[in-house]
Amino acid sequence: MSDCQKAMNRDNVRRLQRALYLKSKQEGTFRFYSLYDKLWREDVLWESWRQVKENKGAPGIDGVAIDQIVDNGQEGEIIFHLQKQLRDQVYQFTPVRRVMIPKPNGGTLPCPHLKPSQNEWILL
Repeated sequence: MSDCQKAMNRDNVRRLQRALYLKSKQEGTFRFYSLYDKLWREDVLWESWRQVKENKGAPGIDGVAIDQIVDNGQEGEIIFHLQKQLRDQVYQFTPVRRVMIPKPNGGTLPCPHLKPSQNEWILL
């Protein structure tokens, strides 16, 4: 994706965010019932991916690092498949692993241990 196209994506996403923000502030009781279609917009997904890459995070639960995705040229493929799954409403997050944390008084506390995959980082 060219730098010009990336900048346009960023501007489009910022405009969307700003419009949603202003609507929510102007009408405090307004309910956004249909935001799902905004989530799978291509420009929104590409901007999310840009932010994930910028953070240089560790590999997710799937063991795939950001550098591997970039080096293998899989960015477009990942965005395309993620968009298709979201649009078809079939995307599912990976299961959360539960970790038992010992408490000082002798018991244990179940705690979800979330280590998102790279796809999930895009959505979070």
